[in-house]
Amino acid sequence: PNNITMNMNPPPSSAPSAPDPFNMGTADPMMAQQQQAQQQAFNSFLDQNQQQSAASQPNYSYAAQPQPQPAQFNGNSSTNMNMNMGSNYGSSAQAETSPSMWQRLTSVFKFETYAAYFDVTTHDIKHRMMNSMLHFNTPGGFRDQVLNTGNSKPDAYGPFWIAATLVFNIALSSNILKWSSGTSEDFDYKIQHLVRAMICVYVFCFGAPLCLYTAFSCLSVNVPFEEIMCLYGYSLVPYLAATVICVIPLHAVIWTALLMATIVSSVLVLRNVVGPIMAAEIHRRGSATQNTAIAAPLLGTVLGAHVIFLLVLKLGFYHF
Repeated sequence: PNNITMNMNPPPSSAPSAPDPFNMGTADPMMAQQQQAQQQAFNSFLDQNQQQSAASQPNYSYAAQPQPQPAQFNGNSSTNMNMNMGSNYGSSAQAETSPSMWQRLTSVFKFETYAAYFDVTTHDIKHRMMNSMLHFNTPGGFRDQVLNTGNSKPDAYGPFWIAATLVFNIALSSNILKWSSGTSEDFDYKIQHLVRAMICVYVFCFGAPLCLYTAFSCLSVNVPFEEIMCLYGYSLVPYLAATVICVIPLHAVIWTALLMATIVSSVLVLRNVVGPIMAAEIHRRGSATQNTAIAAPLLGTVLGAHVIFLLVLKLGFYHF
């Protein structure tokens, strides 16, 4: 037992050790060249990765941006802001709501365009018919005190039905006059009186205002068409009573009744349009290029239309 020695070291291995790839001190030249090439490839790979990572980093350097200038306001800033916002909103709203030319043309064939002129009550019609007789000689009385007071506005309901009533009155009273002025055996009711009366009355009620409005527009007389139409429509009220009197078979009575109705009707129209006509003539006389008189021709046209209507009624319907 004394001769036994303890050797704790492991026995040497007989297998060859693996070569170190980065050991440049090896004795094999081929292995050294391979290791050098691997080292260069590894270094180039690291350089490429560093360049790519540097390029992918965000650039936090900013160029100097111009600072916005504060808005300049005169006076109260809030008032100016409100005014600017209001003007911008108004211009945009006006651009959106302004009708096109096609919409204006097609609106003539829409019921909504004329519905506003028939929005009246029976009380309104009675009031206007009564005042057309009471204020016929008041300068501008019917337009200012009846049509354009409060929420009142010109209507087409009254003129349309007054004209329709006058048509039936003329047709009926003219046939009664023919019957009363002759014998019952010779009487022959003429339905043509109804058609002719309709043409005459509606041309006078709506055609004459259209012609007069065209002349007013060319001569810068500020009277809307609906007011002229309303004037001519309610100016037919005196003829309603005159046609009832015309059933009396006396020429003097017929002439007197129609003449009085024509005077009241023409005065009603003239007294309500003479103010705007004179204002337009005064304005034209103050101009160097437009100094021609327009009052006399326009007023003469209005009076002439009523005289023609008088002659048509007497000679076309109430002759015997």
